[in-house]
Amino acid sequence: MVLRAWAGIQGSRPVSCASIWQRRRNATMQRILITGANRGIGFELARQYVAAGDALVFAGCRKPASAEALHELAGQAADRLVIVQLDVNDAGSIAAAAAQITHSAGALDLLINNAGINPRGDHQSSRMGSLSAADVSEVISTNAVGSLVVTQAFRALLGAGDNPRVVMISSGMGSMQRTRGDSYAYRMSKAAMNMAARVLAFDEAMAGITTVTANPGWVRTDMGGENAVLEPEESGSQLRAMISGLTLADKGRFFNYDGSELPW
Repeated sequence: MVLRAWAGIQGSRPVSCASIWQRRRNATMQRILITGANRGIGFELARQYVAAGDALVFAGCRKPASAEALHELAGQAADRLVIVQLDVNDAGSIAAAAAQITHSAGALDLLINNAGINPRGDHQSSRMGSLSAADVSEVISTNAVGSLVVTQAFRALLGAGDNPRVVMISSGMGSMQRTRGDSYAYRMSKAAMNMAARVLAFDEAMAGITTVTANPGWVRTDMGGENAVLEPEESGSQLRAMISGLTLADKGRFFNYDGSELPW
């Protein structure tokens, strides 16, 4: 049986399950799923985990065919990166991704719920006076509900993992104590994600699954914009350091990318 990983713009190169598991036998490799891994902090985390050489990364993205950066990365390390079609708003897509990862890895050690959208400017989900219920609902569905149903779909795989962890990539904009004006839908969606993570933390602790929320900081990406203060490399590196030290004692905490805590 062959697992076909997307590994290049001109076509895909087959990567056998045997090849992947040979690497796992030769090293202690984490099995990681990152949603929204085609760009921004999701891509940077995937890149860094692959570069470290101690992880098999499943890179979830809505449209694999157009994920050029992921294709390039897969071409360099096809035995450590598998691109997975995953749309957090599509139940069928989520189920298919779970089936694929179950077949190829059998378990997950880390789920990073990173997929999200952040409409900017005069978008109808952002500013009072131009709000649209449909647009606000889309942002909340993608950012909050999407991360919750993805976690549910991969719960069994996490339960079979080693030191299983769920990291919800949230934002300081979801903090009640730090809130400011504007960006209604995005702030609401991240506050909802934070609550979902808190509830999950208590529900899944008995299964040994550690759930936390993490703010990547204001990162210079397509979403963060050119005025952001952090480079993706810095945010990703510090997030990885924080994640590596997580234990069940950390369940339900809201971390900043540098390991400090944020107020709810």
